[in-house]
Amino acid sequence: MKPKFALMTALLAFSYAFSQEINPKLKVYSQKVDSIVFSEKSKMNKELDDLDRSYLDNKITADEKREKKTEIAERYEEIINGKVTAEKDQLETATREMVKDAVMGDPKKQSLQLLAQNNAVLVLNTGIKKTKKELLKTIDFNIGYGFINLTKSSSSLDIGNNESGIRSSLSSQMDIRMTRQIGSLVSPVFYRLGLGYRQDTFNPEKPNVFVQDLNEIYLADFNDLTTGTLKKSYLRNHYFVVPADIVWVLNPKYTIENNEKMLDNSRTNLRLTAGIYGGVRFLTQNYVIFKNEDNNRVKYRENVQEAAERFIFGGKLAVGYGPINIYIKKDFTPNFNDLAKINNKYGFQIGLELLYINF
Repeated sequence: MKPKFALMTALLAFSYAFSQEINPKLKVYSQKVDSIVFSEKSKMNKELDDLDRSYLDNKITADEKREKKTEIAERYEEIINGKVTAEKDQLETATREMVKDAVMGDPKKQSLQLLAQNNAVLVLNTGIKKTKKELLKTIDFNIGYGFINLTKSSSSLDIGNNESGIRSSLSSQMDIRMTRQIGSLVSPVFYRLGLGYRQDTFNPEKPNVFVQDLNEIYLADFNDLTTGTLKKSYLRNHYFVVPADIVWVLNPKYTIENNEKMLDNSRTNLRLTAGIYGGVRFLTQNYVIFKNEDNNRVKYRENVQEAAERFIFGGKLAVGYGPINIYIKKDFTPNFNDLAKINNKYGFQIGLELLYINF
């Protein structure tokens, strides 16, 4: 009995709250209908009075008066019905929105959503409720993470080899992006321009570490360099990047808003993205973390000056469905130059977009 009582109480509370919200709208609707009827009947009565004067002045016959009176009444009946129907449609639309908000929650209050549509695994909205048309033009902040490996050349996809002595490492990127539709409102094609930061972290196979000698870097056995226990070592490149993408919606769905047909970008869709990116490296650092003979933790860090390439350029392909967006990136230029004594120097990565903040 208690669960049923609790459910009934919740339904009654919901009904009361909903009625409290919709009653003022019904009152406004009723007032508007009364105003329409009063205004149009006043105009109709004026025309009927003019018609009576014309009859009294013998300008029209009795039959003409009856015919014109019927015509005037029918015309104003059509006008009143049309305006009342328009107000009724607005009330029904507002009521549907209230029901949706009551059941699903007000979008303005939904600031954090998991598995949201068309973006990334985790989505943070700014609390601004956008129209379907506004969703076709967006500015967003995006974070993606991927596994990066080094290949022999710009065309090689051999990511499983160990010739470089580098284990599969991590690359992350943060972008502010502007997305705009190409063509009309029903076009399934978008372009996207951004400005971002990329960080590549390369982990040598243990017990190797990166060593800098003058301007060169190479891999050496940690145990040959010093005593102690190696915990972790990595070399990290930092870039400013400018990505440019073309996004194609493969299964477009459409909607009508304010009598305009447009692509419905709020619906789950399948997307193919192709793009290029360019960037400039502004910092490279080498880290070695170990415990010395006294069992004290030591963190060694140095800037690498010349062995990493200054500029980077590459291409991107991505496939997305709903909240899932998986991408691959290939660097067409090497990450390292001839001063880096490692075999493979071209980055290749597979990743997933994890966070999307929509402004």
